Amino acid sequence: MSGVKWIKISTDIFDNWKIKQIKAMPEGYKMICVWFQLLCLCGKCNESGLIILSGKVVANDELLSNIFGEDLKIIQLSLRTFEAFGMIEITTDGVTKISNWDEYQNADGLDKLREYERVRKAKQREKNKKLEIEKCPGHVPGQIGDKSRDSSISISYSLSNSNILNLNYLLDKYSSNYKIIMDNKELLDTVKEWMEYKDQKKPKTTNQYAEKGMKGFLSKVIAQSEQYGIEAVVQVINDSIANNYQGVTWDRLDSKKGNTYMDAIKNRVSEVDKWV
Repeated sequence: MSGVKWIKISTDIFDNWKIKQIKAMPEGYKMICVWFQLLCLCGKCNESGLIILSGKVVANDELLSNIFGEDLKIIQLSLRTFEAFGMIEITTDGVTKISNWDEYQNADGLDKLREYERVRKAKQREKNKKLEIEKCPGHVPGQIGDKSRDSSISISYSLSNSNILNLNYLLDKYSSNYKIIMDNKELLDTVKEWMEYKDQKKPKTTNQYAEKGMKGFLSKVIAQSEQYGIEAVVQVINDSIANNYQGVTWDRLDSKKGNTYMDAIKNRVSEVDKWV
């Protein structure tokens, strides 16, 4: 999904003690400009507060300097200041994240936008599937629908099959290995939707799962479900489809892990709060 075109800014933002403190610093006005550019970039990324470009590219100091057209030293000074004041966080994998990003976004509106994109693309894939079936030799109109095709099971795993056909084969043959997926309809439907999504992406050679890769993907789904919960896994897969990513952005789940270093930063800011 493309980035959002707006962010929420409170009219009393310049009454905030952090903003006042930054303005009073040397190069303070430049740092304030960097802050608003950072907020706008975060909205364009649309990664729930994470500054990640093109799905995987992490925005480091040099990249931000080029994007904002600002001196590298100003960028570095700004980020250190923002981190010390608890305005940004650095995740365990080095990604910059805007703290309390929901304050700058309409969360309900974003959820509706993601859902709209997901449904729109699912309908497009469904339409493409129907066209593909109608082109199959021996197809009788009205006889074979998407449901029967989706639930059909191949007699073997083959790269000539679609991803969804190979998925059904593995789930049928090794059902005991994938019990977590099989027993949860929402998770099962999401995994199938991902495979249908990959079937529609071009070129086929880079989107087709070999048997080892398919098994690895299913094992990853199970492991992440056990660690973060099925709801979180379903969400990250749906977001990856909505954003037209090549692969599932599992690292977004990893970014939810605790960060003792940032806890220390927050504690330091809490002490500063007591001085004001």
